[in-house]
This record gives sequence, structure tokens and C-alpha cells, in this order.
Amino acid sequence: MRQIFLIISAVLIFTNVSGQKTELRVSLNSGLFSFSGVSAKATTSINYDDQTKSGYTNNPYGSKAALCYGVSLNLKRVTKMNIIFGLDLGYETLRSKISIDRIDGYNGTPYQYSASGKTFLNNSFLNFNPFIGYRFIVNNICFDLTGGFDYGYILKANEDGSATATNGIKYTTSLDRKDITFDLRPRVQLSTEYKVIGLYIGYSYGLMDYMMHYKGGTNDASARLFRFGITYKIK
Repeated sequence: MRQIFLIISAVLIFTNVSGQKTELRVSLNSGLFSFSGVSAKATTSINYDDQTKSGYTNNPYGSKAALCYGVSLNLKRVTKMNIIFGLDLGYETLRSKISIDRIDGYNGTPYQYSASGKTFLNNSFLNFNPFIGYRFIVNNICFDLTGGFDYGYILKANEDGSATATNGIKYTTSLDRKDITFDLRPRVQLSTEYKVIGLYIGYSYGLMDYMMHYKGGTNDASARLFRFGITYKIK
């Protein structure tokens, strides 16, 4: 990652010397995040211990998407040939969702109830995105098509679950789920702008298995993120 940063920095410095255009933006980011892979599921259960008043989601890696949010600073260098080099640095919380259809509990003896609810898995990232691309100009409107990699450093990850069982009791979960330190995600993005306000859409998919440290069984859950957001041009 240090080598990538040095290469991008060198390119930005070189194009600046060559008299090219530098653009700086702040972005409010959102999107729909979920997991894919054989371990990503649409439904699961909550395991609950009445004696400790605590529980956990049996599988928090949901294949259902949840709304995400974040903010970032975006630096672009555009050459005379409309080639784009850039960096995006920001903070984001990526959330996935899984439905709860059962409570598997223990109060001295095992019990089981049907239930209705959901668990969100919230991953907070510092995200570094070097990219390269091309600017298309159509009827005096700029469209930037870029590709690169997200290097997401995971600050924290926690599950937040809630389900009401057929016995009328509401069961909740809240615990740490940080199992990996970073995610590497190829990313493609299309953006446009009118005056200083812009919009973008994009897609990222993760190369890291969030269950790589799990033991036993088949463990495979990687990130998927459909992105969209709004930008404001500072410079």
C-alpha cells in the first residue's frame, strides 16, 4: 500500500508540474452493503442464554443489503488528454442485514421459539481509494469513469440484533464482531457534475473472507457494495 501511495503521489506531482488541473471535492457517501459467498445467508437464528441475559446471532453475515453512510475527501488531477489520477480518503460505516426466524435459548434447559426480527452487522472503516480513469465530455457535461481499489481499515465491527419470539419476549444482541483487520475491494465508479454539485454511482466487491479465522465447516463471506453519493467541488 505504501508503494501505491508513492506512485499516485508522484503522478500527481508530475502532472501538477506539467500544468494540469487539480480538483478537490468533499463527498457524502451512501450505498447498499451485503455479503456474498456460501456462508452469507438471508435468515438465521439468535442463540440466547437466560442466565447471563446475553446472546448472539448464529450467523451475522447477511446476504440482504442495508443502507450505509460515510464522508470522504476526493482529490483529482485531470491531464490535458482527460486522463484522471486521484485519491479518495474517508470514513464510512458499511451495514449488512440478516433476518431472524428463530430463538434457540437456554434457561437451565434448552428451548426454541419461532421469531421475527433482524440483525445488522456494522463495520466502521477508514477507507483509502487510489484510482485512475478518463473524463468524457458530452454536450459540455463531464462524465468521469474511474477504477481503482478500496483499502478499508476496519476500526470496529459489531452486531446489533433484535427479534420478538412467539412467547412475546423480545431478544436483543450487541457484541463485537471484528474478525479481520482490513478489506481490499476493486472499485469502479461513474460520476458527473453540474457547476459545483455532483452525483456518482459505483460498485465494489471485497477480496477478503470475513470468516477466514473461523474454525470448522465451510466459511466464506465477502463484501459487496453498490455505491451512490453526492459531491461538492471545493476547488
